[in-house]
Amino acid sequence: DFLLASRAPHPDADSAMGEGKKLLYDAETKKMCKQAITGSKDWKDKEEKILQAFKTWDKDGNGFITKDELADVLSSLGCPTKSEDLDVMLKEADLDLDGKINYEEMTHWLCRAPHLEQYFLRSVHIFKQNFIDSSTEMNKIMLEMLDLKKEMEAMQGGAEGELESLDGMKKGLEIMRKVAERFQEVVKKNQTRMNDELPPVILQSFKYHDKDGSGTLTYDESIIFFSNFMALWEPFAETMSELNAIFKEMDCDLNDMGDDTTKEKLEEDMKTRDEKVKLVTPDKLHEVFKQKYAILKEERAKNIDEYHVKAFEVLSVDGKIEEGALKEALLHGTDKNSEFLRAMNLEVSEVMKETTEKCKEFESQKDELEEAMQMMESMMGAMAALGAMGAALEGMGGGIPGGKEGDLGELEMGECNMQ
Repeated sequence: DFLLASRAPHPDADSAMGEGKKLLYDAETKKMCKQAITGSKDWKDKEEKILQAFKTWDKDGNGFITKDELADVLSSLGCPTKSEDLDVMLKEADLDLDGKINYEEMTHWLCRAPHLEQYFLRSVHIFKQNFIDSSTEMNKIMLEMLDLKKEMEAMQGGAEGELESLDGMKKGLEIMRKVAERFQEVVKKNQTRMNDELPPVILQSFKYHDKDGSGTLTYDESIIFFSNFMALWEPFAETMSELNAIFKEMDCDLNDMGDDTTKEKLEEDMKTRDEKVKLVTPDKLHEVFKQKYAILKEERAKNIDEYHVKAFEVLSVDGKIEEGALKEALLHGTDKNSEFLRAMNLEVSEVMKETTEKCKEFESQKDELEEAMQMMESMMGAMAALGAMGAALEGMGGGIPGGKEGDLGELEMGECNMQ
């Protein structure tokens, strides 16, 4: 596994769901990072440039950057810093608390992605809310369908039974119409939540990775962003998988409503599912971020430059990534988001996407039921007309001039069984 440039937020940072305070000495660290990575052509080149910068700043060549050496670096970048500020910066970077900065610590300090962590934490929170909305509607639907199922099972065959079946189909169609409307509202609410809550964090992350403050991400800056995103994706995807597994269970509950399904059983399943959802929290993901640096799995590191090039091509215009392009790429559920994730070779089954698919499925079922009901109504109408004609002819004594009673034969309703 490869350690990447991301670490847990400073202890003074806000809670997992907060926007996070302004990072300490943001301008200084960004200048140091930009000087180190300028001109990087790929992942390996970026690593070599950072190592070379570290060696340049480590004037005595002992493998560490001391407080005095850090002061010299900042001064050369036009950032003269007070002694007490240097102490705070050193504490920020010094992970093993030995009073100096080694190469690994410097890499994490200069290239970390705390705002991206906030992005993923907030995304989990949003997806969880989306799941709860979907689950609430699904619970109502399952109970309504169970009531309808029992009602239709109680109906008898024959002409009267056919009319009752038609009435049952009408009720079923009405439920399906409500289902489609409900899920359309859920999907709309989900996307609104995404559009309202994620952009501020995405903007913070963009500005943080824009090391030279140019208002765009150059290719060397994008290498750090893409690497951090790919590494932080791993724990996020694991958390999302937990949510999606629960969503699949809910889907199975709906599709497997057999003869032994009762209201009590459904309510017990719903309660169990809700308890599982409570265990999937942004705080859990935050703990993962605090316990370890962002880790890039070896299989991803193997083709990392290929992924970076593809992602940069998807997002950039004239060799630079604009803020709006990154915002669109990081908003879950958009076409640009899907295109970006494919370029990065990252995939996850989203609860919101599952809800959208479920909405389409119910729409399809509603259309099929509506078509079957229309056919049934037409057949019932034809049967009623034929029955009325037979009764009228019988009242006329067989009533066709020159004909004999029974020429039309006997019309038996039982010969038109409805399936």
